[in-house]
Amino acid sequence: MVEEAIEIDLDGKIVPVPREIVTALAAAAATRAGVSARHRDLSLRLGRALESGRATLGQGEIRALCAVLEEEPAERWGRAGAELLRAAAA
Repeated sequence: MVEEAIEIDLDGKIVPVPREIVTALAAAAATRAGVSARHRDLSLRLGRALESGRATLGQGEIRALCAVLEEEPAERWGRAGAELLRAAAA
């Protein structure tokens, strides 16, 4: 069974991310939403992406995404997380 991927647009770079990782990233960003508007915005965008299949992130949301990815052990995100970080840094 092929897992559905969500397309994340990082400033023109499209990265396919497994649905379960997007769900976990949205939840992780939501836990920080009370402290950071960028995390709140990221959580909302990723939540909408789960419905539409695609998200376009602005610079603030990309920074929040990198923070979320870096705050958790790399094993949690796997290869998809590493690809997101690489694409965001490029």
